[in-house]
Amino acid sequence: MNTSTRPTLSPLLLAVLALLSAFTPLSIDMYLPALPVIAVDLQSSAGDIQLTLSAFMIAFGVGQVFYGPAGDRFGRRPVILSGLVIYVLTSIGCAFAAAAGHLIGLRFLQGLAACGGVVLARTMVRDLAEKDHAARAMSLMMACTSIAPMLAPVIGGQVMWFAGWRAIFWVLASAGVIAFVVAWFQLPETLKPEYRQPLVFTQILKRFGELLSTRTFMGYALTSSFMFAALFSYISGSPFVFIERYGISPRFYGVVFGGMVIFMTIGSLFNARFVRLLGAGRILRFAVIVPAVSGAAAMVMGWIEARYGTIGLWPFLVCMVFQIATLSLIAPNSTAMAMQRYPHMAGTASSLMGVMTFGAGAIFGAIVGQTFDGTIAPMTTAMGIAGVLCLISHRALVRRG
Repeated sequence: MNTSTRPTLSPLLLAVLALLSAFTPLSIDMYLPALPVIAVDLQSSAGDIQLTLSAFMIAFGVGQVFYGPAGDRFGRRPVILSGLVIYVLTSIGCAFAAAAGHLIGLRFLQGLAACGGVVLARTMVRDLAEKDHAARAMSLMMACTSIAPMLAPVIGGQVMWFAGWRAIFWVLASAGVIAFVVAWFQLPETLKPEYRQPLVFTQILKRFGELLSTRTFMGYALTSSFMFAALFSYISGSPFVFIERYGISPRFYGVVFGGMVIFMTIGSLFNARFVRLLGAGRILRFAVIVPAVSGAAAMVMGWIEARYGTIGLWPFLVCMVFQIATLSLIAPNSTAMAMQRYPHMAGTASSLMGVMTFGAGAIFGAIVGQTFDGTIAPMTTAMGIAGVLCLISHRALVRRG
């Protein structure tokens, strides 16, 4: 790969970055239809199997503490390629898991490997674009990436139907091999030599400290984090709620999940189309209202449904569509606005946002899994709280204008 000339954020490069970002939804969503089956096969509880999801998200968040600074030191390209190699090996290991504890540990390692490509894909967008241009690029990348969560549970359901749940991890390993080949031939190095940072522990802590003490950065980061907490609450709870409580088949669950993601894709395309006209900050200011309102409504209905069982599934799906679709407006705009002042440590800034995002998601997801009582209430309560905190974080910490 020739890296002697300065790369540009071309459509081809954006497509490669979208492919690298797809490992999050692929690794999380493809095996969602199989969670109840895995619980039976490994003779474990729903809460224990849900921990395989939380372990992935915790590792995905924690691993970014390393990948961002490593990308700032060694460059984006070698760190991404190394992570893909480890991802393939751990995916194969998951296919051979013999107990819930084994799968939890392997999913933790898989999460550590998967986060490199995702955090540094965001960083590479920041390397080559700023503010509204970066928000537009991230929206287009999210629109492309949203194909993965749309298809992943559908593919996972079909793979499980024909070959069993272990075959899902062989498919993930194959996706890792394909991504490695594409990245090897098409991924340039975007880190400017003058922006390389030393990989010294005290310096890393200093950079993280600077970000953590900046009110505006934390406002944007928390806004995005609580939005993802709502999403991961849905991801953690919906397989058991939809399949066990409302009787949706694992194969049809993938269709329902994919239909939800269609609205997220529409939101991403809308944001990419209008962010330059309206501005990322202005769109974000209005977008954060939606998850607070729709989440609170679903939370109240969830309490009523848990006690009386008179509402049914469809009203909840309407609220969830609005809340989840808004992620495509909140995530790219808050990320672009948070990172715009840190070109000299874009990897570190992206890492911290990733840690906060997936840390919040893992906590909310684990709570939903451990409090699951056969009703929809734990999931909708977590989604409602996350939606309200998303709005509060933006209004309390982000200065208008």
